Amino acid sequence: MAQALHDVLEEIKSLEPLPQVAMRVLELSNREDVVPGDIVAVIQTDAAITAKVLKLCNSAYYGFQREIATLTEAGVLIGVTPLANLVLTSCTGRYFRDYGYGDPHAAERLWEGSVATALAASRIARGRAAAGQARAYTAGLLQNFGYLVVDRFVPNARARLLDAIHAGDSPLEAEERVVGMGHAEIGARLAERWQFPEILVDTIRHHHAPERAQVDPRLASCAHLGEMLARTMIPDEDELPYRLEPGALQECGIQAGEFEELAQELRREVERVKAMVAVG
Repeated sequence: MAQALHDVLEEIKSLEPLPQVAMRVLELSNREDVVPGDIVAVIQTDAAITAKVLKLCNSAYYGFQREIATLTEAGVLIGVTPLANLVLTSCTGRYFRDYGYGDPHAAERLWEGSVATALAASRIARGRAAAGQARAYTAGLLQNFGYLVVDRFVPNARARLLDAIHAGDSPLEAEERVVGMGHAEIGARLAERWQFPEILVDTIRHHHAPERAQVDPRLASCAHLGEMLARTMIPDEDELPYRLEPGALQECGIQAGEFEELAQELRREVERVKAMVAVG
């Protein structure tokens, strides 16, 4: 375990950060006075990201009747938050696909689930989290990034984690036993390394224990509930059995019945999510 933890910590230090364009877009998207043109002006400084964002805009997920040919059109049609989310989605997808995950099909499921979590967290944050939907989306997209690092440096990680759980550990206890550090902590340290706002670092760190969040427990609760919803939308038989924290429902003012309604609403998004992920 000691060697695995050492390798994980070294990888956190060396992993290439998100492009500056993505970081600037993230910063702008959380300003109250930002308009689509502000985001477009940043995106169009990077030709590769521009191309990816336009490709996503023209995917089946959005289903526009005509082709979106410019970022200006995209900004007018979808608005600030979705445009910023597309930038983050296009910039993070390569980590999930190209990072060297042992099982490419598992990597694709994790990427698909991360986008679904981001969309669900953003939906829950609407009108509930002071920090807003953009940050909820970002946290949802990256909160399980630690799984990629674990799989890269811990041989047969998923099997070993499941063995520990069958022996009586909770999923979080199993991660500590097998790796020496939970995936949420790995994700938070990456977010720190990439100089994300403290509110995002704290949310990623505590998305499985939102009551421990120091900055915005409601945002952490949105991230937590987003993952729980995504698990109902894109089930994975090898998924670790993390539990739904009832306190997160209470923090967000959601009744159990309303949570089920949200699950049904978002379940209809699954195929559209897959369509977007497929071109990311």
